[in-house]
Amino acid sequence: MHQRITRGASAVSVAAAAALLLAACSSDADTEETTSPAADTSASASASADSTGDAAAFPVTLDTAMGEVTIDAEPQRVVTLGSHEHEYLYALGVAPVAVPVSWQGYENGTGPWADADREAAGATPELFEPGTTTYDAEAIAAFEPDLIVATYPNHEMTQEEYDLLSGIAPVVTRPATDSEGNATVEWGVTLEDELNLLAEATGTTAKAEEIVADIDAQYAAVREAHPEWEGMTSQVGGFYEGQAFVYAASDTRNQFLANLGLDVTAVEGTDAAWLQISAEQLDTTIGDLDSVVWQVATTPDAKGELEALPLFASLTATETGGNVWLTDTVLEGAFFANSPSSIAYSIEGFVPLLEAALDGDPATEPAAA
Repeated sequence: MHQRITRGASAVSVAAAAALLLAACSSDADTEETTSPAADTSASASASADSTGDAAAFPVTLDTAMGEVTIDAEPQRVVTLGSHEHEYLYALGVAPVAVPVSWQGYENGTGPWADADREAAGATPELFEPGTTTYDAEAIAAFEPDLIVATYPNHEMTQEEYDLLSGIAPVVTRPATDSEGNATVEWGVTLEDELNLLAEATGTTAKAEEIVADIDAQYAAVREAHPEWEGMTSQVGGFYEGQAFVYAASDTRNQFLANLGLDVTAVEGTDAAWLQISAEQLDTTIGDLDSVVWQVATTPDAKGELEALPLFASLTATETGGNVWLTDTVLEGAFFANSPSSIAYSIEGFVPLLEAALDGDPATEPAAA
């Protein structure tokens, strides 16, 4: 990918960020109809059994953040535990037998941007509630997995949980290091590194190479069309418990902006997963940013609350029309997913908004997305 960003994250702040996301999405997730883990999974198992991987690639040993894990044979019954891992697998042609319910309430556990990949993989997975603070090992075991994937989990996995789940099947968490040898952080792995790890786990490395090349080309086309964006500063933020916040530079949403050519490292203090900003510090923390993408789709009242902050009008992004209000729930979901299938959807939605936001003319401030 164009730009790799790895920053350290404290466990406390990462847990807080996870709680923030889940709090914003719980009302939608609660509406999803779930299926009993003990339900018949024969259709999904049959689809998964249609091998798409290279059997000669096994056994394979992967270096993950929780230690080395060995996969002896090509997985046939994969269970995912996070919000987007199944979309990576669909892109690789792998059909997991069970995936978590969608935090946005979508059928089949994923948004419309991934439907084509899911159908091509022949995936009709069972849905289950993975748990927001602990994993339900009994429910997971009921699917009889031969591989458990948690590279982008909904909470930070403990060693005790890892050991328990490893008694059911090999567990693949995020890679221990990125392609440049730097230690990875929770929820900050690049798409390329995560995809390559899952491709190794499923024997689909050739497919992963094709996907990465296609995504690189999509990003390169945007950068070539907008050389003026190189070096311009941006960040993704929102409003929570009475304060504005921005995500870490390593967050996948900021990675997306970085791959479009923007500088997302200008805010100091975002070594943690996210940084809350007091009203009195708003101008000194994000005052000089050329653009801010305000993620407010799941918290619609946040737009008015942010605009009412005394110093909001003095932000450079406000004065130049650089604020992007992300109010479309589908685009928000694709932006958050940062999966192979969501990139094209996000690019199509964001590029026109950024064109209006970054032209320096407040009269062309982008409409809410």
